[in-house]
Amino acid sequence: MYAYDQAAWHTTDAMLAEKGGANALEARGLQGYVVEPVADGGLLVTFYGEREGRYFSLATYTYAQGKVAGGVLDKEGAISPLAERLVAARQKAIEAMRTADHEVCTKSSPNTLALPNADGGISVYVMSSATSFSAYPAGGHYRFDFGADGKMTGERRFMKACFPIDLQQKPDKDGIQPVALFLTHLLDPQPTEVHAFISRMTKLDLMIITVRNKAIWSVQAGKIRFEQDVKD
Repeated sequence: MYAYDQAAWHTTDAMLAEKGGANALEARGLQGYVVEPVADGGLLVTFYGEREGRYFSLATYTYAQGKVAGGVLDKEGAISPLAERLVAARQKAIEAMRTADHEVCTKSSPNTLALPNADGGISVYVMSSATSFSAYPAGGHYRFDFGADGKMTGERRFMKACFPIDLQQKPDKDGIQPVALFLTHLLDPQPTEVHAFISRMTKLDLMIITVRNKAIWSVQAGKIRFEQDVKD
């Protein structure tokens, strides 16, 4: 998740910096972007448009080892079969978000991540987006799963309520600087991929208490580790 998000972030910055960037692409029908894996561990980001049910690429970039290559296309290009499926899944997830009980936790548009799975399916994450440098939303994140046939097989939310994480942690009354943030988690017996993602995005160490099985876990730089059971 983090790698795909970084690829989307850095290539979007590159696209915006080009003369034929966002405004020009919007005039040409820009709808969004999808990220797919390519050779040598790189990621291909395709900014796509849609006309009469046909998707086409407007800009393509590769992101590998922290470097961006590619640019805005002079003319519409084809997108790969995988990109077609990623776009379709993304659109279905966005449509599902418009139904009841899919609230996000910030006023800005949510971010999306469409990830291909090893079994041929696709998971689309729709996540509350950060609106400031001082807080990050821990709640308001969802996952929609699709089978290889494109049909939705399930969905889930990762937290029952909104919880903004303070990114400007201050010392307590005794002058002690916090070294980790404690969160309780009700929905699973272990932390989820969203906890790992948040730890990497915020650069904070997390301590997660899973209420269901009374356990304490640490999440550091995306790595989840069991620490101990909660003592009664």
